[in-house]
Amino acid sequence: MRSHNFILLAIVVGAVGYLLLRAIGNDYLFFAGYTVLQFIVLATAWNILGGYCGYVNFGSAAFFAVGAYSTVCLHKLAGHLDRFFPEPIATLLGAVFPLSVPSLIVIGGVMSSLIGLGTGYLTLRLRGAFFAIATLALAVVLQTLIVNWDYVGGSRGAYIIRPQSVPLLGSYIEYLFLVMLALSVIAIAAARAIERSRLGYGFATIRDDELAAEACGVPTLRLKLIATTISGALMGMSGAPFPYYIGYLEPASAFGLAYAVNSIAMPMIGGTTTWIGPLLGAILLGVIQQVATVTISSAVNLLIVGFLLIGFVIMAPNGIVGLVREFFQTAAPDGVNRRALVLLVLASYSFLVGLGGVVLGLSAAMAGHDAILVGLGVFAIVVSLAYLASAYGLLKLESWGPLLLTVTLAVSIPLSFIYIWFDSSPQNLIAQVITIVIDIGGIWYLQREEITGLYRSMSEQHAAP
Repeated sequence: MRSHNFILLAIVVGAVGYLLLRAIGNDYLFFAGYTVLQFIVLATAWNILGGYCGYVNFGSAAFFAVGAYSTVCLHKLAGHLDRFFPEPIATLLGAVFPLSVPSLIVIGGVMSSLIGLGTGYLTLRLRGAFFAIATLALAVVLQTLIVNWDYVGGSRGAYIIRPQSVPLLGSYIEYLFLVMLALSVIAIAAARAIERSRLGYGFATIRDDELAAEACGVPTLRLKLIATTISGALMGMSGAPFPYYIGYLEPASAFGLAYAVNSIAMPMIGGTTTWIGPLLGAILLGVIQQVATVTISSAVNLLIVGFLLIGFVIMAPNGIVGLVREFFQTAAPDGVNRRALVLLVLASYSFLVGLGGVVLGLSAAMAGHDAILVGLGVFAIVVSLAYLASAYGLLKLESWGPLLLTVTLAVSIPLSFIYIWFDSSPQNLIAQVITIVIDIGGIWYLQREEITGLYRSMSEQHAAP
């Protein structure tokens, strides 16, 4: 697909998503959606350096905070122009200030790109763990600087009062959502264009074998500087609207551990060698974290991310994209077929139900005062873990995968009736009926000879000497 067609498709998908959220009419969905989109930009930005070039960056929060605090600086400057400039210049600047959010995004991106360029020039001669430690030190230095800078609030933080509404849209949070949606499209399109260009091929040579690339005449230092500049710019652009979103910015929130951890975990879980991996990882983890925030607490977000990251590093080091590629190479070596697609759908369904079930089960087990509700939550967690294991077994073509999923689907049917008994609302009734139909259909399909034969033959191949 050509780049302009891809951008057009991304815009259409984003517009449809926005219209669906607006049709629902719940402002919180725009708050949550903004966070997910913000993580998409951060994950994509990290992947340009960490995934394409293979240089792990622990300083994502620093570049994000630079973008956020550049907005704070300009916001405070708008209210004190006469203090810093002569009256004619202050009057002239008063016609420009306060700057619009898109302008602040551009400025935040420029500031972060300059810091990325400088950091890259000083540290990119380092490799491996030494470079990662240097980026972590950058975050510590910048946070210390912000904490002691009274102009931006220092350790006390700074308040940013955003407008209540904007023309045409009305809600200001919808405006911020649209701005971040546009930035997400730009970041994804840029990452995809880089991946398919000579620049991306140069990044790949650095990732595969930097010494061999240098020996072949590849300008590795120049390419790494370009990567750090682009990555830093996108991270700073994602942080620029953050003060208007949160309303109160302090160093602990701008340099939060969540930004550094999620920026690394999302590409690694989704897959680091392609543009779609960070997108999948950001959507998956972002949505799960928002659900956990509503149902349990935001304090468990990093716990969920940590467990998922450990699981993927051990069982699927190439992420979701790598796992799916390996599945198609084995299950459909002659080309994608209906059987492989249906198995992929069943595995995806099992994975999503398993993740959602773990979160909701934890919510019931931790918040329930009734022993029956706590027990039901624990049982839901066990069933959800079985769903996750069966999804892995299906994609890895393990002989136990279809059997475990069949048993799990069979157990889930009475569990759906129990959920209907606890909540008989029309929405829950429709959801549980759809779940029961999917469970029965999945059990029937997994017993077909074409499925049992596939996994039987793969088991015999693994057992052969």
